[in-house]
Amino acid sequence: MNIHSRRLTSLACSVISVVLLALVAGCEQGNAYVPPPPPEVTVSHPTQKSVTNYVQYTGTTKAVESVDLRARVRGFLKERKFQDGGDVKEGELLLVIDEEPFQVQLDVAKAKVDEAKAAQLTAEQSKSREVATAQLALDDALLMLARVEETRQRNLFARNAASREDLDRTQAELKRTAAQVDADKAKLEQSRADYETQILAAKAKLEAANADVRNAEINLSYCRIKAPISGRISRRLVDVGNLVGDGEATLLATILKEDPIYAYMSISEADVLGFRAQVRHGDRVDYKKEKVTLDLGLANEKGFPHEGRLDYADPGVDPATGTLIARGIFPNPNDEIVSGLFVRIRVALEARPNALLVPDRALGADQVGPFLLVVDKENVVERRAVKLGAEIDGQRVIEENLKPDDLIVINGLQRARPGSKVNPKLVTTATSGEVKSASPAGEAKSTAAKAAPQPAKTPSP
Repeated sequence: MNIHSRRLTSLACSVISVVLLALVAGCEQGNAYVPPPPPEVTVSHPTQKSVTNYVQYTGTTKAVESVDLRARVRGFLKERKFQDGGDVKEGELLLVIDEEPFQVQLDVAKAKVDEAKAAQLTAEQSKSREVATAQLALDDALLMLARVEETRQRNLFARNAASREDLDRTQAELKRTAAQVDADKAKLEQSRADYETQILAAKAKLEAANADVRNAEINLSYCRIKAPISGRISRRLVDVGNLVGDGEATLLATILKEDPIYAYMSISEADVLGFRAQVRHGDRVDYKKEKVTLDLGLANEKGFPHEGRLDYADPGVDPATGTLIARGIFPNPNDEIVSGLFVRIRVALEARPNALLVPDRALGADQVGPFLLVVDKENVVERRAVKLGAEIDGQRVIEENLKPDDLIVINGLQRARPGSKVNPKLVTTATSGEVKSASPAGEAKSTAAKAAPQPAKTPSP
């Protein structure tokens, strides 16, 4: 290789080295770390408005009326005219027990009534009193004759015109006739007493016969079992063809009236004392004088969609449990509520005119408890532990550790880390937590809207 060739080679290596050094420098500049912008989150001020505080109880539901259908006479069940679990109307025929034996008993009782009527008529038409009266009149006449004859014989005897024997016979006849008259009088009195007794006995027998007819009619009516109330009937408990009422009132089915429906709850002694004190001070109405509204929710329902009223409260606290039983009554036209359910019942406590509420989605929770993510003036996220209150239309009342002008993160909680900066985007929310309007990022400075206080007198259980 000549000197010219070596120079060309050396020049080419130098050029390549310069190019490689430039490429390496360019790569180093392109891989320099650039911090990402703060994540964008949606923030809002808490809603401020008047709310009512409630106390919640667990209750159980019970039908306002419950009637057991039982066999009141002994016999074979002949017909069933209802569907298990169906609705029945008051007076509707549901079951029939064999009526033939009871119809026979009724016919026999009616025949005894006719017999008693005939006996009464016979007693009323009795002539024993008339016969006794006539006999007494006859013997009275004979007595008068005997007295005349005795006087005549005594006068004749005094003039020695009659014998002693004739006078004795005349005097004996007078005594016999007088005794007969006395006997006739006693017989007449007895016949009169017998007449009255027979009339009374005949009337009593007729009344007894009529009572037997009524009893037979009642027993016959018991064979046709009708619905005493309107409601929903249970399944049949005895099949057709079985003997019922044999020594006991056999349970055949049950009817429940569940519109409206009752809900019972146990109120603690402390709550009872508090409610009564509020009534005395005029801060709470008496349920016996004004309507006290109760709200009810089922286990599968959100909130308390069923409204009713306080219907009854026990007069005293049960010392064994330390609670007082209260009862609410709730309309149930669509049979949404059935007997025996565990339900949630809430009672209004007090009105709060300036409560702070946040959407449910803004809340977080960990082992420490519930919290909110709050953005400060430097757009730095802060974890704020809070105390939760009641849930109202998708929002939650915050009892402690929140101010009206705080900015809370309501969307993007996963991107917001406590201690890090964010790019807040301010929105306003309706009372239900629904986003209504938004401001561009960086304009997150606003005061909380203030709702006018609306104090109200709360009801008392």
